[in-house]
Amino acid sequence: MGNYKNIETEFIERTLELISQYDEKMQSLDFEKQFNHTLLINCLLGIIVLPKEKTISYLPTDRITEDLKREMGIGNSTINKDITDMRSLIVGLRHSISHFDIQFNSNDDDFLIDKIVFLDNKRSSNYIVATFLSEELLNFIRYYGGWVVHSINKNMINEQA
Repeated sequence: MGNYKNIETEFIERTLELISQYDEKMQSLDFEKQFNHTLLINCLLGIIVLPKEKTISYLPTDRITEDLKREMGIGNSTINKDITDMRSLIVGLRHSISHFDIQFNSNDDDFLIDKIVFLDNKRSSNYIVATFLSEELLNFIRYYGGWVVHSINKNMINEQA
């Protein structure tokens, strides 16, 4: 693959493509060799943490409603009630990911990952930014990644006009 023409969007697009490539291959791997949650957390670095410095002004400010959560595919995941808009959620997730304030929770003795909890211990002790059900985190990553790429492209066109 060649160099980046527009790193702000292409890095996110390539990160989303990595997820798709892994999804295709994952089923051919033994269960013990499937590291989909590890990949997703790594991809959050590429979609939320790295681009934030250059794209903070492009972050969406939409209010988080139940309808938006369903649209993102996270209808059963929870977001702290103090976080009311997408920009605040993304900034909170960025802090959690950057400081590796993440917990992986299992609901049973099989120790499978059922929930991923994003904390912000800098904000306060055990402050929960969001808790994603494992099956909904990928939905959120794809939705947000597409959203931020669209927003960056739209704003770049407006800036050039």
